[in-house]
Amino acid sequence: MLLNPMGLFVFVCICQPRGTMAKSIRIKVDTSQAVDLKHFGSNVVSILYDWFPYVESLLRSPTYQESPVTQFVIKFDPTYAGVAAAYPGKHPPLIRGSVNFYRKRKDDIGSMIHEMAHVIQKYKKCDFWITEGIADWVRYFHYERNRPVRPGRTKSYRDGYATSAYFLNWIESRYKGIIYYLNKSCREGTYTENIFERFTGYNVDQLWEIMQSI
Repeated sequence: MLLNPMGLFVFVCICQPRGTMAKSIRIKVDTSQAVDLKHFGSNVVSILYDWFPYVESLLRSPTYQESPVTQFVIKFDPTYAGVAAAYPGKHPPLIRGSVNFYRKRKDDIGSMIHEMAHVIQKYKKCDFWITEGIADWVRYFHYERNRPVRPGRTKSYRDGYATSAYFLNWIESRYKGIIYYLNKSCREGTYTENIFERFTGYNVDQLWEIMQSI
């Protein structure tokens, strides 16, 4: 725990994850604008540190290995109106968390797992629903105990988040490795929707209909 120049506490974790591609990960959390979240912030750092190696391994690819994430910052911001957002292009990468939200929902660590996945993704070219779907796939099918239910016909795979996560997991369960190649192509900037047909023999709309019909 370090004291910043304003005299407010900022937690810093210098981590040495086991069995990961990164040699180390440095996670800093800034609660200087919400000192009542100091202990919560420390807890978030501890959990993300524990989960970082596993999430990193889920989202591995050759170009990531060449330039892995070595640090990121979590800042609890009273001006942010959403839940949380990731900015992987910043130096260092940043996760902004809503002070108002986390004051009420200290149980929602899964949202931070989702944003950490975005930090690791570092995509150059990807569809919204795949970017958000993979991040929620990490969250709901690897971190959370409660998984999303199969989306109904009023939903669309393009909705992103839990709906897309369920769909991607369903495809992955039948065509092992597709999430790896989606992640790889999005990171490399080569993604096109044709990847589904090349990998499975069906286009994405056909896959959605097959899932719905089962």
